[in-house]
Amino acid sequence: MARDATISAAQHCYRTLSRKIIGLELKPNAPIGEHALAGLLGVSRTPVREALSRLSAEGLVDLRSRAGVVVAPIRMDAVRTAQFVREQLEVAIVAEAARQSNRRILLGIRQAIEEQELAILEDNPDLFFECDERMHALYCNLAGRDGVWSFISEAKKHMDRVRRLSIQAGQLDQLVEDHQRVLEAVTEGDAASAQETMRLHLRRAMLDLNELARRFPSYFASDAS
Repeated sequence: MARDATISAAQHCYRTLSRKIIGLELKPNAPIGEHALAGLLGVSRTPVREALSRLSAEGLVDLRSRAGVVVAPIRMDAVRTAQFVREQLEVAIVAEAARQSNRRILLGIRQAIEEQELAILEDNPDLFFECDERMHALYCNLAGRDGVWSFISEAKKHMDRVRRLSIQAGQLDQLVEDHQRVLEAVTEGDAASAQETMRLHLRRAMLDLNELARRFPSYFASDAS
């Protein structure tokens, strides 16, 4: 696997593993072999260990004495914390976005929503997730706070695995409807409505959390509740 020459081997390993874990390509509780991973990524075992140590600190992998390194199961407390942080930031962001006017960025948001509709028709959950990320990042751009998206992205990693499951489970039409309502409120300069809709939208995944744990029990920690 080719590595970006501008980043270290450890950073390459970290980014690759983080993306695979959050995208559920590496399933919760799946073992991670250092030797096999080093070969796959084309690096020595040292940067792999460094990446795993960082992921362990973030709660994305578990270091178990007998099983070795495994992908951490989804833990409810971590998801709820991630959702809380994201909600506070994004609700504030759409309020500021509603006070701005930039037709180019608003068009980009609309295009992202239209691509989400296309992703539903094509049954392409990866495209839906990608467009959803772009849309939320554009609200930060519209609000003049691009840097906030970096904080949100870091904070919501545990929530993103639940979002991936939600996308797999369907009910995407409701999410797109939420997106359209937020855009309409922001375009009209209605900050209060934009905030209310965004808050309800971000809480949908939390309402489905226990149902997702029932549908995908092997993905969640055994004490999930």
